[in-house]
Amino acid sequence: MIRSLQTILPAVAAALTVFLSLIEPASAQTTGYQQPNFAGLGFQPGANAAASRPPASPLAGGYPAVQGGTYMDAHGNPIVMPVSYNPSCGYGESCPSGGYGDTMPIDFGGYGADQSGPHYFDVSAGVVYLRPENFFEDVPPFASVGVGNSAPKFLDPTGQEEDYEPGWQIAARLDLGPLSVLEATYMGLYDFGFTQQVRSEDVAAGGLDNQLFSIFDNFGLGTQIPEISQGSVYRLDYDSDLQSTEISYRRYWVGANPRITGTYLLGFRYVRMTENFAFSSQALGGTANINWRSENDLLGFQLGGDGWATLRQGLRVGVEGKTGVYNNRFKFNNTGNFSGSTTDFSIPYEGNQVAFVAEGGASFVADILPSWSLRGGYQVLYINSLLTVGNNIGAQLPDPAAPPALADQGHAFYHGFHAGLEYVW
Repeated sequence: MIRSLQTILPAVAAALTVFLSLIEPASAQTTGYQQPNFAGLGFQPGANAAASRPPASPLAGGYPAVQGGTYMDAHGNPIVMPVSYNPSCGYGESCPSGGYGDTMPIDFGGYGADQSGPHYFDVSAGVVYLRPENFFEDVPPFASVGVGNSAPKFLDPTGQEEDYEPGWQIAARLDLGPLSVLEATYMGLYDFGFTQQVRSEDVAAGGLDNQLFSIFDNFGLGTQIPEISQGSVYRLDYDSDLQSTEISYRRYWVGANPRITGTYLLGFRYVRMTENFAFSSQALGGTANINWRSENDLLGFQLGGDGWATLRQGLRVGVEGKTGVYNNRFKFNNTGNFSGSTTDFSIPYEGNQVAFVAEGGASFVADILPSWSLRGGYQVLYINSLLTVGNNIGAQLPDPAAPPALADQGHAFYHGFHAGLEYVW
């Protein structure tokens, strides 16, 4: 009996071996299983696996995935993990302390340095809301009701132009090469202005007509002007616009931390500012219209730059500043037209002088779609060496025979908000 079993058992074992080799999957024959590597986590396969199980599956983005070990899927194929970036150790390298600079939950408030980069766009368009400051700070009221400096005053232009007015701005960029672009920008605001009017019947005691006097007759104490003195209606009208065109070369730079980037700027800029101010009257002796118009055309060279910081993926804040020296080609004309005996006049004046322009601001950019971003911020613009209307309104009518003595060192200060969209091809 025993001898028979010794003869049969080897045959049975050989048959089982052949059978198992026939049903074993081909993948298992060609791909050897590789032990998962959980280096640094204290994971021990085998009997102690349950007690030392890693905190999360590698494919779930847990801490083992950050360690960058070799993993196998259910079919025995290697899993390729993304390379993490560490600011102090570089790509694909682990620090001595075992830490990594690029954590997994980027979409939930974190950031990765390799997810940050220079701020760029192809086209940007939006609206600007700016207001000027102190254009008529030294101009007195134009009208009095009654005679004398103590009489009630009306038509005071001080501060009347200081409202936020809308305009628009567009910028386009053309790539010239790695980290360099050519940028063209235009900004236009056309509706700075105000209108004031006073009627003698509305403001004089007893509703009397023809009780208005002006700064040109020293509020009734100076030489009478038939078309202005003893007026029934006085009116002021002011309008101004501001336009700016820039062509600039920008060169990108990246800081020691990739979250901080920016550009250097070098280029040309053309700024145009115009003003038109009119005083009109109806009086016992007729009608009058006095007009002041100024044009300042500044063309010159500017330099500057911007800097941006990435707060998180898709959201960044930045500041920008630029300044330059310009030639200001200015023109000025003061005209007066009278329906009565007062002589009409026209006093033109023009010239050139060196001027200065500076602009700065702070902005944010938020990505809302793959190609679209929302942009907003606050900006200021300062221009000096201007010939402005507010600095050249006199208390007397000009003498056409005398050369004009004009103030050509005025300045303009604008500030306000901007908002718009950026698009990337």
